[in-house]
Amino acid sequence: MFQLIFAIVFLFIAWAAWRRNPLYSRRSTLRTIFVVLLAIAGAIALIIAAVNLTAGRSAAVTFSAMGVVIVVDTLALIFVIQTFTVPRESKPTSLPHATKLVTTNRKKVYKWVKVFAIIILVFAIPGLLIPWDIRYAFLSIAGITAFLAVILLPVLYWTNRGFDQSLTAVELDPWVHWQYTPEQWTAWSNVQAERLRVTPPSFVLSRDWHRLVWPVGAIIVGVYVFCPGSWTWKTLYIVGVCGAIVALVVLSGRGGAHGADKLRAKLLRADPQAYFGRDGIFCDGVFTPWVNVSTFLVSAAIDERQPRSAMFNFERSVPNPYGPTQVIPIHQAVLIPSGRESDLARLQQELAARCPNVRISLA
Repeated sequence: MFQLIFAIVFLFIAWAAWRRNPLYSRRSTLRTIFVVLLAIAGAIALIIAAVNLTAGRSAAVTFSAMGVVIVVDTLALIFVIQTFTVPRESKPTSLPHATKLVTTNRKKVYKWVKVFAIIILVFAIPGLLIPWDIRYAFLSIAGITAFLAVILLPVLYWTNRGFDQSLTAVELDPWVHWQYTPEQWTAWSNVQAERLRVTPPSFVLSRDWHRLVWPVGAIIVGVYVFCPGSWTWKTLYIVGVCGAIVALVVLSGRGGAHGADKLRAKLLRADPQAYFGRDGIFCDGVFTPWVNVSTFLVSAAIDERQPRSAMFNFERSVPNPYGPTQVIPIHQAVLIPSGRESDLARLQQELAARCPNVRISLA
């Protein structure tokens, strides 16, 4: 019963988040629902076929077959949804097959490959060497991590390959391309770091604790009323989950002082240039799409603080299993090079056509 209520609530939350997205339309939503239902039916058919084919076989064969089917079904569902339900407006620009793509975004996936590999080895090696029963705990963690890696890494690679395709298209055919001297870039990096340093905390536990009452209370009631298990187990689960949520909220709202030096170092490592094109903006070493299923532009204007810059404000929707979908604001400031103010008119025109419902005030 609890799982059904949770699923219904999650669907309404996901619907509300999708309704905010500028890509939303009734036609695309109906098409998405149809494709998802068809993909789920195919996944169920594959599971039924696997059960029938492994009937009467050994437990090892049955579990292995079901594991493979679950992985295939999960990846197939994700790729089908990404391929057939994403609106055309947010898909990467098509490029000739011979075009060599940049690897800026896929490099992030390579780092995750190393992280997963280290975790698997750290737990698998003791699990194989320890003779006592505790080794099964190590092997279970290694196995779960391997399963997550098999699911997550291909999806991350596919998604970031799309970003690399978009970034390649932007660099090959930009609306506007700004480059900076090392001196300009160092000065601009220092300015952004100092602006972040004076940003006040967005959440102070002694001041904003009441904002956590509703989500924490919902978790407590939901677990105690609907979840099976002993009171001790439920209490430990609630303490762990609520403690993690409170810690995450407090850490994420500490203000900018603790991250200013990291931001400065990150900017100094980035290429001193900015690209604007049909698919998005590339600046500070980060590519951000103008419009995407989860990220989209909400406004663009001139920041008159010296040195003058163009400020692009985005919103990113992040699913939250314990409450409404979290909307994270992203502010991308781009230094306007001296003598390139005339480019703002072109940027205003192109961006207004690309995102007609967004407030654009650049020219």
